[in-house]
Amino acid sequence: MGQQISSCQQCSPDTQERLLPLESFPDLASLPPELAAQVLSHLDATDLCLASCVNESWWGLANIDPLWKQLCYKKWGKVSAYTSDYPLKNSYKKLYLVLDNGTLTFAADPHEGISYLVAMGVLEDRSEAIAEFIHHTTLLDWKSLERLLRERRDVLQVLVKLHRYDNMFLPDALRKFFSLIPAPNERGQHLETLLNLFSQKYIECNPSLDLGSDTIFVVCYSLILLSVDLTSPHVKNKMSKREFIRNLRQATPDVSSELLGHMYDNIYLSGHVATEYS
Repeated sequence: MGQQISSCQQCSPDTQERLLPLESFPDLASLPPELAAQVLSHLDATDLCLASCVNESWWGLANIDPLWKQLCYKKWGKVSAYTSDYPLKNSYKKLYLVLDNGTLTFAADPHEGISYLVAMGVLEDRSEAIAEFIHHTTLLDWKSLERLLRERRDVLQVLVKLHRYDNMFLPDALRKFFSLIPAPNERGQHLETLLNLFSQKYIECNPSLDLGSDTIFVVCYSLILLSVDLTSPHVKNKMSKREFIRNLRQATPDVSSELLGHMYDNIYLSGHVATEYS
């Protein structure tokens, strides 16, 4: 993406008119500027660059700052540069390029990607700023994000604080959690860290819930194991609802059998709570 936009930037107004026949497109230059901008606002960055290569009039319309500002906010909802005295803030197209290059770099190496954005002045080198950047975009490579969060516990902790699970049924909340934070593909310390953070946040969002974080942790761990049991083709003898309830009765005496049964039904009907987990 970054290379495509950069090459388009090199199209001078003198040569753009020769690239594409104007007859192939409605002439936006004949429309009021506000209406032309509204039409162009439906394009993504690549198509917007291509539109700017039609002729000099289109070049001016496709490079107005509000269009690129809209694209920046749509793809990266929270960036330090939006509120700081960032030099490129006066050109959202240049800011878009920096964010795009940073996202591509993140996919190859998450630490390099964050360092690049910090070095360019786009992102403050604080765990809060990095967590907000992650929370408000869906463009970051999932595997690279998992690697970063394993190694940056400070960022992970702030990221979980940004989540909301008010009045959500526990299996659905856990499913939402793992849609926002990559689930590990193995049991171990990282999974336990994630479940501890989730349990504390879930109780914070549901203060009327008369259960402790340790109980929530045990139930969540059991829901993951149940998810594997019910969805794995390698498990021939699936756990029954009766077995699931019996296994948790002693470990979680504060949770009623009826509630445990509803949780079992949720996994049975809605599927795995963590699709990345195997």
